Amino acid sequence: MKKFTRWVVLKSIKDHQQIDDLKVRAKYGALEGWTSIVINILLFAVKISIGLSIKSVALIADAVHTLADSVTSVVVIIGFKIARKASDEEHPFGHGRTEAVATLIVAVLLFIAGFELLKESIQSISGPQASAASPGVILIIAATIIIKELMARFAYQLGDMIDSQALKADALHHRTDVLATGLVVVALVAAHFGFRGVDGIMGAFVSLIIFYSAYSIAKEAVSPLLGEAPSPETIMEIEGIASAFEGVQGVHDIIYHKYGQTVIVSLHIEVSDKASAFELHALSEAVEERIGQKFGGTVIAHVDPINMDHPEYHAIERKIAEIISKEQRVRSFHDLRIIGCSLGKCSAVFDIVLEKEEGEKERYDIVRFVSKRVREEFPGMKTVIKVDPRFAYTPMSKRVAPAL
Repeated sequence: MKKFTRWVVLKSIKDHQQIDDLKVRAKYGALEGWTSIVINILLFAVKISIGLSIKSVALIADAVHTLADSVTSVVVIIGFKIARKASDEEHPFGHGRTEAVATLIVAVLLFIAGFELLKESIQSISGPQASAASPGVILIIAATIIIKELMARFAYQLGDMIDSQALKADALHHRTDVLATGLVVVALVAAHFGFRGVDGIMGAFVSLIIFYSAYSIAKEAVSPLLGEAPSPETIMEIEGIASAFEGVQGVHDIIYHKYGQTVIVSLHIEVSDKASAFELHALSEAVEERIGQKFGGTVIAHVDPINMDHPEYHAIERKIAEIISKEQRVRSFHDLRIIGCSLGKCSAVFDIVLEKEEGEKERYDIVRFVSKRVREEFPGMKTVIKVDPRFAYTPMSKRVAPAL
């Protein structure tokens, strides 16, 4: 099936490898959507005609589910078409999230269809009306299972090629139709042997499958709309690229934001305060360019000059690391700067990363505890401590307790 899908893509989509191009992505969406619409309408015609003739609520429910696949495919096509629109003054990041919106609409339509079909199924359970289907009819309905399974695989493989949740959601919709039709076949076989009450029960099960499908699709759609967290692998890869540059002594506060296919990355790099502004600017631009080549979009590398040659720097760093290692609510610290020459007349400025999100009072208590412990070790030294926000990532590889 994968070879067939690749062959179809190769023959029907020009520049099919440019999956970050919104116009190309729209072509993938149109290919899956129109294929789904045509086949589902044909399957709906077969199922609804048979379902009405034998008065099978389970088969009628399955037919409506199949028709809903066509409706959701229309939504997918429209979603991809809007997503390809260029950015404008009102939407400076483009319209890429329309894919997720389209996915959410698919879920809502499924919820509505599932609710209506569940009502019909309950009525059928209390008053069975289904008549027996011939073996030939049962075989015809069973054959549609194979067609829907192939459609599900086709849609999923297209979605996997361009990493599209909308297409994968449509694939899941096709897959639930496979399960639903399987239950219908069970109901038809049961009715053939005189157990007509099974029809309403199977119809109810079909409705529950539709509900589950809608929930799964909605869950996948809401996450990117709200702004989902990047994977740990992505954060570590960004850190690795930046740390590979000579002169970068540390990386922290990585922010990765994806708006559709538009990616925005920002990060802080720790560098020597002895380098000139020209050198640091060139270094930050080199880091931005390398990360941009890997992830695309816009990259901003903020420079944090660190005075590690301060006579007390390493002593203060070790002590802060020791203090933080005893505070379970704090994961790590970074960006330590020492302002002033002597211990009695200097300030330690640094950021801390919490293990989990805390309220304002808890954050204040943590900062006060760490500040108090540092002053106990270095009387007279002031501290300026900032807590990193939840969306700014400091890789776990960041040191906590430096070697002596």
